[in-house]
Amino acid sequence: MKALSFGLLIILCTSMFAQNASSDATPVEAIRVKIEATELDRRMLIEKLNIHGQEHKLKFELVDQDFSYRVVFATDQETALSNRWGRGGGGTYNTSSASASVYDGQGTELFQFKRRLRATDSGSTNAVAKEIIKRMLKLRRS
Repeated sequence: MKALSFGLLIILCTSMFAQNASSDATPVEAIRVKIEATELDRRMLIEKLNIHGQEHKLKFELVDQDFSYRVVFATDQETALSNRWGRGGGGTYNTSSASASVYDGQGTELFQFKRRLRATDSGSTNAVAKEIIKRMLKLRRS
């Protein structure tokens, strides 16, 4: 009986602490974005935006209308020159790149950039998502 009472007391205490922690948390801001890309690229970018947005209390919602930002996004394959002292003794190798042009809700271009020389499409998309968040936060502060 004492063990049962002790167990219930521990559960009650931990649930009270969990409720206090969540009530003090900063609310997450939802940002409505329209992403113009292939279906695979769109899903990959929104996933990366939400992963990195958590650090800044941002949640990105994919919409087709009434958006705050429109992102034109694409991944691409490129060829890079190999270092002659590196493996393979020179030549070329394939890399992934991704580009984004970001517009506000009225269609004004805010910024554009490209991230190159990544090993995978996921890696280049990850770099683009981080840069989009960084630049959006900078625009919102000014």
